[in-house]
Amino acid sequence: MKPNTRSSFFVAAICVVLWVLLGLRLAAEDATFHDAPPSSTHLKNPYAGKQTAITAGSRLYATNCASCHGVNGDGNGKNPAVSQGPTQSAPDGELFWFITTGAADKGMPSWSALPERQRWQIVNYLKSLKGSPSAQKAAPESPK
Repeated sequence: MKPNTRSSFFVAAICVVLWVLLGLRLAAEDATFHDAPPSSTHLKNPYAGKQTAITAGSRLYATNCASCHGVNGDGNGKNPAVSQGPTQSAPDGELFWFITTGAADKGMPSWSALPERQRWQIVNYLKSLKGSPSAQKAAPESPK
């Protein structure tokens, strides 16, 4: 290759790599919890931070969710943990949307028959699991 051709090739290769990396970053920013619609991200949790909602959500979780996601939200091998991972980093509105709509193809039923208040209470309980001892036990230890 001639010097000009070689430098043009390298410039083009660098541009392609940067373009791909930018595309991957933008795709990651657009990712939502279980393909929740963008409008769900902005749903306001009317019970955020209320201990009574967490307590009520705990009872609802035990009745409706624990058999699949584990008593402490640790998962059961087939179904994912909710005390850590994507559930904990998803916005409340996306969790609410997913609880409401479910994903039958993945074994998650729709809980739209529950009153809206109860679905929000479950969201609050799920978020309360983030700092729980079981969540810390289930989380992989960081290398030292």
